[in-house]
Amino acid sequence: MRQTIASFSFVLLLFLPSTNIAQNTPQPIYLNHIFFVMDSNAYAHVFDSTIFKKLAFSMVNKTTTTEGSWYGKYLLGRDSYFEVFYPTGLKGSSVDNFGFGFMTTTSGDIDYIETQWKSEHKDSVKRDTSVEVNNGHSQPWFYSIALYTVDSSKSGSAWVMENTPSILKSSGFSDSAIKKPILWHEFMGKRMKNTKSFNKIIAVEFITNKKELDYFKKSFLGFGLTQKHHTFYNENVKITYTIKDIPTSKLKSVEIELTDAYNEQTLILSNKLSMYIKDKYATFLFAD
Repeated sequence: MRQTIASFSFVLLLFLPSTNIAQNTPQPIYLNHIFFVMDSNAYAHVFDSTIFKKLAFSMVNKTTTTEGSWYGKYLLGRDSYFEVFYPTGLKGSSVDNFGFGFMTTTSGDIDYIETQWKSEHKDSVKRDTSVEVNNGHSQPWFYSIALYTVDSSKSGSAWVMENTPSILKSSGFSDSAIKKPILWHEFMGKRMKNTKSFNKIIAVEFITNKKELDYFKKSFLGFGLTQKHHTFYNENVKITYTIKDIPTSKLKSVEIELTDAYNEQTLILSNKLSMYIKDKYATFLFAD
């Protein structure tokens, strides 16, 4: 679903160079953002705590593409971010739905990932180009690839994105710069100085059932992640799952890395969401 490929307009490339990488070597990707859906009351106050003034930039934003629009709250870190919706803010969504938005590091990497995915795993891969509409002006925004599925009722989703050369050039990057890795915090530095503590997402835990695990497993392995027991990982992030006899998948926790140390504390953000902070790490904890 295009709606599940929600992303904030600032999203740009990150981390490691991909030049001279062998065809059979996974292209470097990172977990750019996670979205999740809350009930309207919880959504209204999710980032009200005063600690977020130090922790991260929070904002409300409406995004419009030629395929539709979505409206949500954003918690922006240096190299990752969160996107939070209430059901009518993201068409077709339900409370507890969530998604993993991965991103490539250099223009053209998504082509290698798509080719390797199709050749090594024999999955049906869907590719899209999202076109952003801003003040009546349309511009190709990002490419995305995801496992093709006819099951629109699945509770979780995952995809890989890559910004188009068009959006990079309009943001001020030259042709020669686009051929190299562009760090997100470097790009953001052109617009605002990030003085907040939220650096990046480093770990995720979720609960799933056997049917939906098959979707996630095919997706994560297709993206180039490695699996060991109940964990999918690369050098940037690890994603751990637990199988239960439940009708839909749910987030259990998301851990973020901070640039500043904080005293140990637990914040109640809603009746189903809390945040535990200690030293240079914070964990969002989702109740069953």
